[in-house]
Parts: sequence; structure tokens; C-alpha cells
Amino acid sequence: MDDNIEQVIFTIPTAWTEHIHFAKWIVEKKQPKVIVDLGVDYGYSTFCFASPGIGHVYGIDNFEGYEWYAIKDTFEYVNDKRKELDFKNITLIRGYFDDIVKDWELPIDILHIDGDHSYESVKNDYEKWSKFVKDDGVILFHDTLAHITTQNSNFEVHKFFEEIDLPKLNFSCSHGLGVVSKNKKLIEEISKTFDI
Repeated sequence: MDDNIEQVIFTIPTAWTEHIHFAKWIVEKKQPKVIVDLGVDYGYSTFCFASPGIGHVYGIDNFEGYEWYAIKDTFEYVNDKRKELDFKNITLIRGYFDDIVKDWELPIDILHIDGDHSYESVKNDYEKWSKFVKDDGVILFHDTLAHITTQNSNFEVHKFFEEIDLPKLNFSCSHGLGVVSKNKKLIEEISKTFDI
């Protein structure tokens, strides 16, 4: 990753900070054609996935923010940063996940689920979007440990993540990042390569 790009990325508000190097690694390892980032927020994870310049990243969000954020509409902010970083391999899609998925057709190599954190929403996102993930693809769940690190009982990503019966692991940094893949060897390689 270009040092200038990384410096700009690090200025973006996020709870995803410590996953930047894993994002670069998994993109370089998988050589994906399509990455889908469900939940763009201020764009940090989207830019991390795009930074190796491999494949195309679709950042999907309603960009309405959250009730506890001062900024309610982050679309212009993210789009301006995308232009500043000159990312030509990012498409921002403004809309709700359930609406966008109705017309989705592209096979997905890497799917990052980071939208609403209620159990029902996480399960819904997984069930509707995972059918597009290739058999050797990867699904990431952010905030698998946020119920502990933030003391917020409304964060229930961990509940659904625990139910998934596929090879998986869970990064403990930056509120947790669950990694799921049918490719058991990939999960083992990640476990050996990174301090989980």
C-alpha cells in the first residue's frame, strides 16, 4: 500500500483501524474480482479493500449515519475521499442492502458485513448476500466483539457469527472481525499468519 494512501486512510474515523493490514493481505491472497462492503460509514474499510488495486470494491450503504453521530449523511465525505485517493476501483452504491440485493448478479469473492448490528439484521444480510459468495470466497463480520468492547447489548453480531457452521476464526482487535470461508486451508493460513 502506498504510504500516502495509508496516511490519508488513517485520518478517516473508524472502529476498523487494526484490520487494515489483514484487508490488504486477504485481497492480495484472494486476487478478487468483486469485493462487496456492506456498510461504508466513513469509507475506511472500503478504502482498505481497494488500496491494493486488485478487483473492484462495491461500497453499499444508505449513508444516513447513526443517531449517535454528528454527521448524518456521509456520502459526500466518502466520495470526496475516494476522489482524493484516486480510487478508480470503487463504486459507491447508495441504498438499502435489501433493495440492492434484489438486482445483484455478480459473484462475490470477499463480502464484508458491517451494517446494522442486531442479530436479525446480521442474519438477514448473511442469508441474502452469502448466496452470491463463491465457494472459495470469504465473508467478514465486523464488530464480533463489540458487545464486550463497547458494553452495548444492541451489538449482536457475535450471536449470529457463533451459529455459522463453517471454518472460521475471530480477530480480537478493533471490536472483532469474524472470518468465515468454506476453504478450511485459508482459515488455517490466516490463523498462522496473524496474531488472532
